[in-house]
Amino acid sequence: MTGKKRLINLAAALGISGAALFFALRHVSLKNLGHILWKGHYGWLIPATLLLLMIYGARALFWRQTLSVTRKVAYPSLYSSIVVGFMANSILPFRAGEMVRALYARKLEDLPLPLLLSTILIERLFDLVSLSLLLFLYLVFGGQGVGGKGIWIIGGTAGLFLGLVALVYGRLVVVKILDRTLLPLTRGHRLAKKLVKTAEQALHGLSSITSPTLLLRLFLTSLAIWALSLLATWFTLITFDITQSPVRVTLAFLVFTNLAMLIPSSPGGIGVFQLAAVYALSPFHVPADRAVALSLVNQGLFISVTGILGYIFVSRSHVSLTSMQSQALEMEASEEGEEKISSPEEKSPRPPSDTLP
Repeated sequence: MTGKKRLINLAAALGISGAALFFALRHVSLKNLGHILWKGHYGWLIPATLLLLMIYGARALFWRQTLSVTRKVAYPSLYSSIVVGFMANSILPFRAGEMVRALYARKLEDLPLPLLLSTILIERLFDLVSLSLLLFLYLVFGGQGVGGKGIWIIGGTAGLFLGLVALVYGRLVVVKILDRTLLPLTRGHRLAKKLVKTAEQALHGLSSITSPTLLLRLFLTSLAIWALSLLATWFTLITFDITQSPVRVTLAFLVFTNLAMLIPSSPGGIGVFQLAAVYALSPFHVPADRAVALSLVNQGLFISVTGILGYIFVSRSHVSLTSMQSQALEMEASEEGEEKISSPEEKSPRPPSDTLP
């Protein structure tokens, strides 16, 4: 992505956040907002914080299970990588957290980047499935029935999941097709070889869902993650005495704010998160100023916990978030340089020590 394109994307994201924040605050009195924030029962944020730490732990367990197809990975490395990734999403533009998370784990565990990214894709897919189930529960508890929208969301998610499973089961066929089409067309160019190798590593990362037992474990872990998220959300809601229809209001806030975070916006989702909170709580007759206060505290809790923990992890590993991506590009360039040097020797037999594992 060029510098000019980055600036355009950043300006668009800031524009979306600004517009969302305007619509979220247009009926909010800053005086009432300050009063509500002052009167909050912040003791409930203590169990919410503990639950947030448990959510990161459950996500690390999920990630470790998907990586088990390669080798056993240290749990602390995955936990710290997840926290650093969430921290990056809060402070860096372009939703860079997923890439930073993969790059950080790559530094700690020396795993291929395509493999890490593909396993993160599995986690996001299960998140989508769990969110669809939560949306289904929200509609059912509200007495609205499933409805056409719910059917489309759940059906689309199931279709995406089945398509990914089909891709994983046919991964060897995909690699063979790339090997027979791309490589001959480019006459063995190192870039084509690199693309095939990258595709093979990425598809290997997806292979964990071919095991029915592991698939069930991943599904149960994902449900545990979102059950903990529901409980943590409930504690933030009662911080501001939002206790009406507890199941539905918790489901609504969690589902709609998480869906809003998919919209490209400023770091941390400022603006879109507030607008989603107002929208989610309006059916429960929660005033906009109280909904905005809740959203600010919810975001503040998340940013502060990930910021403090992430800073500790980054400081210990001596890594700069802003330079991590450029360092990865330098590493890729050095790898290409090594391939250039070794390419003239490919015609001669290699010693056993040079064979890739």
